[in-house]
Amino acid sequence: MTSKPPSRPKPIPFIATGAIIGFIVFGVISLLGPNTDGGYNISYDPSAALGFMSVVGLCAGGLVGAVVAALLTYRK
Repeated sequence: MTSKPPSRPKPIPFIATGAIIGFIVFGVISLLGPNTDGGYNISYDPSAALGFMSVVGLCAGGLVGAVVAALLTYRK
């Protein structure tokens, strides 16, 4: 009998899932977080802040998903 090599996880689903989770988490933080300017007299429209935070969440979540996929692929 021939043995099959162990299957490796596909990285794209990990990256996509991480990006979606990051988008949701950072979006919720943006909506529920404090609405202060920190003394700099700068104010953002809530929809602009949601957009900025969502893009950051997409990038951060995708990066975390890629790292998890790489760690699972590298196992010996």
